[in-house]
Amino acid sequence: MAESNEDAKPLAPLYLTTRSDQPNEDQYHHDQTKYVHSRSPTKLILCCGFVASLMMLIAVTIIVLSLTVFHLRNPHLTVDSISFIQPLDFVNGQVNINRNVTVSVEISLRNPNPTSFRVKNATVLFYYGESEMVGESIRRSETISAKRSVKMNLTAEVVTTKLIAFVPSLMEYFNGTGVDLKSRVVVSGKVKIMKIFKKSVHLQYDCFMKMMKNSSLKLTFQCSRTGHN
Repeated sequence: MAESNEDAKPLAPLYLTTRSDQPNEDQYHHDQTKYVHSRSPTKLILCCGFVASLMMLIAVTIIVLSLTVFHLRNPHLTVDSISFIQPLDFVNGQVNINRNVTVSVEISLRNPNPTSFRVKNATVLFYYGESEMVGESIRRSETISAKRSVKMNLTAEVVTTKLIAFVPSLMEYFNGTGVDLKSRVVVSGKVKIMKIFKKSVHLQYDCFMKMMKNSSLKLTFQCSRTGHN
């Protein structure tokens, strides 16, 4: 037994060799990582380009719509008539200061927009001269549908005591050239579509009136649009 152990030869050490036809595993992983990293900037650039193009398309669409379909315009205001409901009262050849003058002003409003026009205030003012207000009336909250026209009647009261205070020789004017007054119709409101496209509206129309007394009190008027914002 001892001799057989001595005759046994030691085993040769085991060496691992790399075959020439197999790629190195570390080199393979390195190449794969390099390939993935090389593709990441390209994807990022393409993604950013797509988002930028989409945002630009949306912006251009909004601009085109705001200039065409959703272009908001001012409604049109006209004064159709001005007439007395209750004219001046005369007692013994003098103006009765205990009764005021009631005037009816009929206006037309046309809404050319594809959405409704909400009227916040419709006001008629009466002036003697340029700044002395002698009468006023305010009407609120009116909604005009898209592409529609409506007529509104505004009733105002001219205060007789104020008129006499500004025109002491009122009777002389009545019997002569007449009394000149100016009425101003002001309409304010808003037009909006989907809370995105909004337009504040301020319309103004001035009328120049002349009150004359012959056998009966007569009123003539001539109007012009002086403000349209």
